[in-house]
Amino acid sequence: MTQSSKLKPWQYIIVLIQGALLGLTSVGIPGLSASTMAIIIGIYFYMVNCIADIFKNFKKHIFFLLTLLLGFIIGVFVAAYTITLLYEKFPLFTAGAIIGLILSSIPSMIIKLKPYYKKPSCYITFLVVLITITSYNLLSNAEVYAMTFPTPPNFVFLIGMFFIGILGSAAFVVPGVDFAVLMIAMGIYNPFMNMITELLNFGNPDYATMFGYNAKILFAYLLGFIIGLLILAKGIRKVSKTYSGQTQFAALALVVSAPLIVIKTGIIDNPNYYSDTTQIIYLIITAITAFIIFMFVKLTTMNKTKILSLQDEAMNYDYKKTRN
Repeated sequence: MTQSSKLKPWQYIIVLIQGALLGLTSVGIPGLSASTMAIIIGIYFYMVNCIADIFKNFKKHIFFLLTLLLGFIIGVFVAAYTITLLYEKFPLFTAGAIIGLILSSIPSMIIKLKPYYKKPSCYITFLVVLITITSYNLLSNAEVYAMTFPTPPNFVFLIGMFFIGILGSAAFVVPGVDFAVLMIAMGIYNPFMNMITELLNFGNPDYATMFGYNAKILFAYLLGFIIGLLILAKGIRKVSKTYSGQTQFAALALVVSAPLIVIKTGIIDNPNYYSDTTQIIYLIITAITAFIIFMFVKLTTMNKTKILSLQDEAMNYDYKKTRN
């Protein structure tokens, strides 16, 4: 029986929160992907396995995935309303808290890599991924294009959103591929965020009409997203099992590069940030405080919740030998 079928009610709350973090990351922090956040919070490999084997082990995985998806949706809607505001008003404190969360995941990851310390290919993989991802994010300067979705959306546009959904699923399961960056590159980041906001704008006198338009667009996108997940997850799982050490070293590289990405996208490229010694001190203090808090939470819960160890189990999980 898998971990997802043994979870207690309070553990589903943890999964819900983790899903919300993935949603917040996906749309609210350009440069930091949801898959990287999944690695940081320790559920990436298990999540990929659940998606890849959803039809073979439907009853065992569906509640975990639905809870994670619900949290993800909540995170996306929250991000549409709050992340932009937080980065505008409190860029240092927001970035510092995120950096603290990221750094708190590194010690446990390094410990788990012990069986692969003697493999040169793992270190090569780490350096290649670290240099590639960091260079791409630090040198890129994508513009957030101003455009709106057509109202009403025509059939051709909906087909386009379907394929965009397939591309968007890559940000969920392929480490380093960022949803926000993809949307920015395709020029639909702003209208996509506006669409999400409009869905919650119940006071709009034209809400019913706009809801109908937006629901069609969102359905086309989600359909492509789900199909993309099912296709990509199987490939990712196969690679992670065949090259376990290299995959985990690649994951570490993504986590190590993440703070630099947050600093660039949340601070350096933020027009509301101005550089001085006091600001830098605030950033450091916030990051250290967040690091201590997250480390304390992990140390006090690691023996109580099995969610935090799902990555290790997923890497060695033999589905054919599983018994109910």
